[in-house]
Amino acid sequence: MTSLVWTSTKTTAEALDDADVLAGLRLRYDLVPGVIRMDGHSGGPMPRTSPARLRRFVQHRWEPRSGRASGESEWRREARLAAGALAPLVGASAGELTVAESTSINLFKALVAAAKLRPGRPVLAVGRDCFATDRCLAQSAADHLGGRLQLIDGVEGLAALPVDEVAVVALSHVDLRSGVVRDASAITSEIHRGGALTLWDLSHSAGALDVDLRGWNADFAIGCGHKYLGGSPTAPSFGFVAERHLEHSPTGVLRHPLAEGFAGPAATLAATELRDVLAILDGVPASALAAKTTGLVELFLERIDEFCPEVAVEVRTPDAQRRAQVCIRHDHAQRIADLLSDRSVLVEYAEPDLVRFNFAPAWLSHVDVWHAAERLHATLHEIHGSAERAADHR
Repeated sequence: MTSLVWTSTKTTAEALDDADVLAGLRLRYDLVPGVIRMDGHSGGPMPRTSPARLRRFVQHRWEPRSGRASGESEWRREARLAAGALAPLVGASAGELTVAESTSINLFKALVAAAKLRPGRPVLAVGRDCFATDRCLAQSAADHLGGRLQLIDGVEGLAALPVDEVAVVALSHVDLRSGVVRDASAITSEIHRGGALTLWDLSHSAGALDVDLRGWNADFAIGCGHKYLGGSPTAPSFGFVAERHLEHSPTGVLRHPLAEGFAGPAATLAATELRDVLAILDGVPASALAAKTTGLVELFLERIDEFCPEVAVEVRTPDAQRRAQVCIRHDHAQRIADLLSDRSVLVEYAEPDLVRFNFAPAWLSHVDVWHAAERLHATLHEIHGSAERAADHR
């Protein structure tokens, strides 16, 4: 963030980019000219170093070996190094993190691990705003434990929980329907007062917001590697277990409760790829990423506020200070997403009526955000004009 006065002019956006201390990060990505990536579900842009690095990795795999045991396996080494690179971005130590599996599988494993630390408490409470696959795996975890799953509507649902029966509460750090960033520290304290453990999903905040698992006193966390962290769609997920709980896990890592050791390790190539994208963020404080994210969002919202009345949209993101995404509601949300794609702005459509804009500080510039707002304005005018013409022909 800078002290420059916010306006919607492109000149101001350019001045903000000139003052941006993180501007050099985007030069390390192989960005497609003219395309503005604000989607998040299809992975980040490819680092310029990835093709050569992955080529060396593949060639190494076919090199003659001595036949002697080398100790640590390749996938364990790559996953360990990726965890070490990720740790500063989420406020954890490398030993508290593991890189493996998908987010949903890690949710299952974390729920089971947490429930075993709270025997006699049969309820697993999970936020209703999670993905459908997460709900399925959460139900499987409850069935496996002989307990029951209770879906809750965010923080408001905590009051309705049977306090003495809840083993763990799993919530997303960011509410996907509104974009609100939850106060993880305060919520963790509230949940601990009831005797339960916390499990935070950082998929929609790690790499864009100030995440501090140790500062929050969090117990468990999970997250994807492909959104703001910049991994490809096949990037492995990560899991966190607070150091105070590691003594309860013989291997010191999250593991599948139905098997010994690791079940379904991260593919070595995928872990190597994740290491490559995390190297771009090496030494960058999470607070600096969060500050830039806030500036990008403010610029975008300021431009939306200036849209002419006939194309005004409902913004579903009320938190003015901390957010990494903006959700807008519109009856023609799917068409907006399609037309923006035609204008080289990639966003997310969420049924039935939401368009989600994600602000990745590592590769988005202020000028990108200004262009995205202008193209959204043009798109809304196109839809409004089509509606008017259709009404005239009735």
